[in-house]
Amino acid sequence: MGMKVVICVKQVPQVSELKFDPEKKTLVREGVPNILNPYDRCAIVESVRLKKAFGGELVVVTMGPPQARDALIEALAMGCDRAVHIVDRAFAGSDTLATARALSLFLQKEGFDLVFCGQYSIDAETGQVGPEVAELLNIPHVAAVTKLEVAEGGRRLQATRETDEGVEILACDLPVLLTAAEGLARGGPTPGPAMEAARSRPIEVITASDLSQDPSLFGFAGSPTWVAEIYSTATERQPIMLNGGSVEEVTQTLAQHLLEQGLFGAWKGAGVPQRVRARPAGARPDRAIWVVGEVLGDRVRGATYELLGKSVELADQLQGEVIGVLLGTGLAEHAQALAAYGADRVLLLEAPQLDVYSAEGYADALSRAIQEFHPYAVLIPSTALGRDFAPRVAARLQLGLTGDAIGLEINAEQLLVQLKPAFGGNIVAPILSKTFPQMATVRPGMLEAMEPEWSREAVIERLTLNEVGPIRAQTIEARREVDASVTSLDEAEIIVAVGMGMVRRENLKLAHELAEVLGASIGATRRVTDSKWLPRQHQIGLTGKAVAPMLYFALGLRGATNHTIGIQRAQTIVAVNKDPEAPIFQVATYGIVGDCLEVVPALTQVLAEAKQRRQGP
Repeated sequence: MGMKVVICVKQVPQVSELKFDPEKKTLVREGVPNILNPYDRCAIVESVRLKKAFGGELVVVTMGPPQARDALIEALAMGCDRAVHIVDRAFAGSDTLATARALSLFLQKEGFDLVFCGQYSIDAETGQVGPEVAELLNIPHVAAVTKLEVAEGGRRLQATRETDEGVEILACDLPVLLTAAEGLARGGPTPGPAMEAARSRPIEVITASDLSQDPSLFGFAGSPTWVAEIYSTATERQPIMLNGGSVEEVTQTLAQHLLEQGLFGAWKGAGVPQRVRARPAGARPDRAIWVVGEVLGDRVRGATYELLGKSVELADQLQGEVIGVLLGTGLAEHAQALAAYGADRVLLLEAPQLDVYSAEGYADALSRAIQEFHPYAVLIPSTALGRDFAPRVAARLQLGLTGDAIGLEINAEQLLVQLKPAFGGNIVAPILSKTFPQMATVRPGMLEAMEPEWSREAVIERLTLNEVGPIRAQTIEARREVDASVTSLDEAEIIVAVGMGMVRRENLKLAHELAEVLGASIGATRRVTDSKWLPRQHQIGLTGKAVAPMLYFALGLRGATNHTIGIQRAQTIVAVNKDPEAPIFQVATYGIVGDCLEVVPALTQVLAEAKQRRQGP
């Protein structure tokens, strides 16, 4: 009988060609081509493979304006059997939850064995719609899938997904929703004749009234979040080019500049973190800000401390309190650290099933806790784990959720303003929620932790949950494939990033030697990780990590927009490239036109000597 797969796709603008009109405060879309979202393309290619193996039917669906039918035509040309266009003015202004609601209503009527989405769309970068659809349909999901195996005649699957540390392998029965990561499948360009043939094929049209007679479910009315006036964060750098001398002279000059900025000491302009202080008396319990902590191995991730620091500032403005939340068992040992970094109380959500992470288990536990205690805001690190379960919580409780925020503020109405980057990071959109608690996942490395006060006493509360779930996607293996320096890449003070200009994988030892002197983390371009020189967790850019180090070395990388999008918040950028026309020099603070294989060893030696003079042997 085969497998019925429904692929949810989106047409997106070519992000690198978008411009911002500072006077009108709008994006200029004229002349900007629209494309099929690259992650959705991966989902289609993999679905076509599944059909060849198991038979069945491929249905592609998009919710979007009239021109979005072009994405459906391309999907038909790639091998889909049917195309459905959900289109209606009533959908205008839909946020992720309103979009997920429309898609889930369609899917309930259509029927399916497997739902496939892209990991996220490159214009919004939230990754929320897939998990929210799964929650609304009451089915499991596996996000960021890089490998898929189907057994038992197409009724059970095993999916490998990317995490911040490595990979997890999960098994579950159908029906299930999957989101495709970049490494899952790649197809070439769609052949012209196939595109021409697809243009004459029928596309089904569905309107809001076909899905529900209640128009308040969709569009702005059905969206729990709304966007205030957007603004641009694009910055222009004037690079200092260090050329005209020997390699030794150039690297000596660069080292002097970096030392003056604070390398091996205190960075200029870095500021001194505030120390956590006692909370003023009279905190309002209805203004509690929850920080959902994340524990990796035996340590609390730095992103948790960053959120606690910001929450102290927000709670002061709200006359509220800060609650650290941990999910699992045996985590009371971390309560003291959370208190030292700003938590007034620590809430432990305990259940045996929470010892192993699952999106369904975490979402169920946190949803029940929110319903019991009614916090004012819930903040979650935007890690692979946080981005996985937070959308299910939002969908279950019908809450607004801002994904991957880079800043948080309290406005005059004492609402939480969540600053969300979009279109590759050049644009910031202030997001507000109509629902409580206000929820956001926040990008690591964007906020500053406070100086801990270890004399603060941890006040622990427990919520014991006898059963959570159901947990239908079971983790059968978790592998750590990268060291701790990679999991902290988004928190790193110094990053040494490598491109294909390093020529061969063996030459990466030069970058590692420089990183060792600097105490730096290693980053990479997509081509480097595609070539298997480094694991994908090292990738920085549009389809990798966004980082905010004080110092960023760009070694042998061109600086294409897809990479530089991820380093816009780097304080100082040092670029080394043979090509004087390489785009990386347009965003660099210091530039050296030269061969990395000559410049990097010389720079390593100069900096090692400078470090020894500053710090001693």
